[in-house]
Amino acid sequence: MNLLVLYSMPTDKDMVNKFGICPSTRHLSVLFPEKGAARTPPDKIFLAVVLQGGAMVEIDGKSQLIHAGTLIYLHPNHLVRQISRTEDFLFEYLWFEFDFLSDFPLLLKADISEYVGKNPCLQLKEKDCQLVKKYYDLIAERYQESDEHIAITKGLLFSFILEISRLYSGRNVSVSNTRQDELTDRFFFLLHRHYREERSVSFYADKLYISDKYLMRVLKKATGQTFHFWVTEFVMREAKLLLRSTTISITEISERLNYPNPSFFSRVFHQYVGMTPKEYRYQ
Repeated sequence: MNLLVLYSMPTDKDMVNKFGICPSTRHLSVLFPEKGAARTPPDKIFLAVVLQGGAMVEIDGKSQLIHAGTLIYLHPNHLVRQISRTEDFLFEYLWFEFDFLSDFPLLLKADISEYVGKNPCLQLKEKDCQLVKKYYDLIAERYQESDEHIAITKGLLFSFILEISRLYSGRNVSVSNTRQDELTDRFFFLLHRHYREERSVSFYADKLYISDKYLMRVLKKATGQTFHFWVTEFVMREAKLLLRSTTISITEISERLNYPNPSFFSRVFHQYVGMTPKEYRYQ
């Protein structure tokens, strides 16, 4: 089973600004293809809200019922597809690349980011839905009006993400821009791109121009988890997704994830998950 990368045709302006926004549309297939599954891109985040109607979609092998008032937050590398939708289905969405907000502090604290990654669909209360809609409309207005307002668009988007973090976590999220926050942000940016092939702390530390020990200390303090935890978490999440959502062999999965051989991959998987890859696939 081949996995396509989710892609929608950007405008020239979108390409330059690494950001795009779509007014209300019925074309759910832009985000959730009808024929086969697709990957969300490794460098983009999608934010969508359902305006009316309903649909059944699948995210990382898990069926999700979405309807009016559902907020959808798609991280990179989700496996998505559309199962069904009503005739009156309507939604709107925006997307941005990590680099678009590189001048701002950490977007999502690690614990919230992990929760969002595992629970991408959130049913909003009426007042929260109205707030999300106001943000969306204002961002669209400022972005579409003039290139001169791109700085304002970025500021509004950053505030929007803080509000979404609050909605997911149930608490206000403090905004800080310390050196440690910047390093943590950049680490996860790099991890999203390289976790399949790079697992050494020295690779990421070199990219961040810091020592191995300092990176490990920063991550432990900022996230409460170790460097090796995050790398293994990303890799094992991908392995479980491939085992459940595709028919490719365990050998091929181990090769995709850059393990030296299937036996070593199976041993690591068993230590982390508590069962062999084969047992996990057919449980």
